[in-house]
Amino acid sequence: MRALIIGAGLAGPCLAHALRRHGHDVQLFERDPAIDARAQGYRIHINGHGDAALREWLPAEAYEQAVATSCMPGGGVSMTGPDLREFTEVELPPDTAGITVDRLTLRRIMLRDLMDATRFGAGFSHYRLLDDGTVRVFLTDGSTAEGDLLVATDGANSGVRRQLLPGFSVAVQDARLIYGRTPLTARARRLTPSPALEGFLGVVGPDGRRLALAAQRFRRNPADFGLPAADDYVMWGLTAPAGVYGPDFFELGAVDLLELAVSTLADWDPSLSALVGLGDLGYLVPASIQISERPELGPPVPVTLVGDAAHPMAPAGISAGAALHDAGLLASRLLTGAPLLEAVRSYETEMLDYGFAAVAAATRSSRTDQRHRVPGSPRGR
Repeated sequence: MRALIIGAGLAGPCLAHALRRHGHDVQLFERDPAIDARAQGYRIHINGHGDAALREWLPAEAYEQAVATSCMPGGGVSMTGPDLREFTEVELPPDTAGITVDRLTLRRIMLRDLMDATRFGAGFSHYRLLDDGTVRVFLTDGSTAEGDLLVATDGANSGVRRQLLPGFSVAVQDARLIYGRTPLTARARRLTPSPALEGFLGVVGPDGRRLALAAQRFRRNPADFGLPAADDYVMWGLTAPAGVYGPDFFELGAVDLLELAVSTLADWDPSLSALVGLGDLGYLVPASIQISERPELGPPVPVTLVGDAAHPMAPAGISAGAALHDAGLLASRLLTGAPLLEAVRSYETEMLDYGFAAVAAATRSSRTDQRHRVPGSPRGR
């Protein structure tokens, strides 16, 4: 089988490793010109199902390095108010167990043995189903490729999905996010609330503003494994109603985004705006929040979707694990020896059940955050 995978994030390389191990030809196509061309996520949690997919399908050495460079274990999830007076620990569902990693480090580990099969600077343009049952993909660098199966792992704004499922329903929430990270210097450590140094902290205001904080403290530096060195940092994500951020939000440069984040926290505990104000300008990312609805599938074709390309969801620490679970599930179905389209439809049926259960869980988590009140916060008790 010849598999064409659009997107070389995490799920795409996981699937590529699984298929290559069993003798299949795989090509990965990535729109970015290089692996670290732009900020693409920082500290991420991969749940038990996603971790199981990594353990099963990555080469043993790669998985061992992923664990070795993961985040030091610590506390769980806590919530507090803007004044940081009291903290409430949140009980987590059973599947929360897994692995917490720096996304770029994990991606580098996964792609290291796939560079011969990965083409950077080759984004997706469109595809064409051919009369012989194969598929031809047209890429933004002007080239084409043909294969037996096209797999989209190209995220929530998937171009493959737009062609495959033109009626796919995605709702953009009336909220915007600024993602960033602050180097964990001695000063930043003093400014960071202790629950965020050990685990994940959600700071919830009464007006739709929310700040997520979590420290990435490497067990071992990636440099120990021949990868670029990485320093510890605090990841943060600041959510606010779209009106707070203004109509030109997505056109702002890094300096303006950082200033906006600091000013948005001006009336909260001053340590929070100070911590955010130390953010690295190379890691500022504006984002919207999208929630999808389960689609109706037509007849099976040699094109399918994985991860956020199939089921975009609100940020809740779930999507990375769901995407890797999808990749592992698709690999297992393709390797059964069943006819290709039968294997694809079997995967899609199970993936949609799992994926949209994750969408619902992420939506519930987001709504709970919005309603959450803790002692010591405005309008608490």
